Amino acid sequence: MDMKTTTHRFHSGRRLSGFRVVLAAIAVFVCISPVALEAQSILYKSRLGEKVIVESGGASQVAEKVRSAAPGTLMEVLVKVGDTVKKGQVLAHTELAATKYQLDMARVALENNATINAMQGQADAWTVTREETEEALRKRQVEKSRVEWAAGMEKFFRGSYEAQLEQKKVQRIQYEYWKEQYEAHFFRAPVDGVVSEVLLDVGMPVGLATHVFTVGNEESYMIPVSVPAELASEVAPDGTLPVRASNGKHVGRGLVDSIMDDPKSPGKKIIKLLLNEREFPTETRDNFSGMKFDVLLPQNELAQQDNPLPAGEATPAAPAAPATKTAKQ
Repeated sequence: MDMKTTTHRFHSGRRLSGFRVVLAAIAVFVCISPVALEAQSILYKSRLGEKVIVESGGASQVAEKVRSAAPGTLMEVLVKVGDTVKKGQVLAHTELAATKYQLDMARVALENNATINAMQGQADAWTVTREETEEALRKRQVEKSRVEWAAGMEKFFRGSYEAQLEQKKVQRIQYEYWKEQYEAHFFRAPVDGVVSEVLLDVGMPVGLATHVFTVGNEESYMIPVSVPAELASEVAPDGTLPVRASNGKHVGRGLVDSIMDDPKSPGKKIIKLLLNEREFPTETRDNFSGMKFDVLLPQNELAQQDNPLPAGEATPAAPAAPATKTAKQ
């Protein structure tokens, strides 16, 4: 390659680079608005691995139905239509006496450690006796049968102690079972809100999954977002996540209401977020129902490797290699 050809290619490259600079300047001028800068900043952070942006499902106003978890008879109703309630507050309950008795019995059995402590004490005592008898046998002070007797008693009580430990595991399972059964007789508010429906009264029978109450909140909306389980593991229950409106103009905080398996996508979780419309300006609130949001999730190392860049984002270019001086040579 002669010097003339090399020089021609060098100047052509300079003209091409200049054209790219002009295009870049136009793009910056078009996207210089604060909204665009904010969106670019968020995408830039996601590219650095700080956040993963996932689009949610449509927002729906909170109106949760409270259903029975076990059949029974409604014994007490503690709220009426129009009452303000907090998440977890007891609304009513069915009969409790029989289940409460079983729960108390299971609790007493679980907390009673007298037998297990006695077996442990006996086993430890016979261990000491065996060791002392073995020492006496070495000194020819006792017969071997005394050692065998002490070892047999130690083995018996040690086995009894281990059997009691296994029994404690069974008692723990029984206690947790009756605790769950007892809790099933209560109706609790699933979210903060106002009671909008009370469908049954005291003394009426309740079947399994019977709709008894409705708790709504005119200012709260629920949005679901399906994410890989690795990302969901980074989300704290009852924590908050940044949520950006679909128009890209406003960012609020969504309260994590629940995290559950996604039945339609194995390996994924559904995170349900509660949004308070007061965190967004009027222009966004007017279109809240059905609106989709960008949810900004913390990203672990595994998700960072698997997660592609947001749509429209190009991989940052590698630094240019130093120019050589071949042309002059």
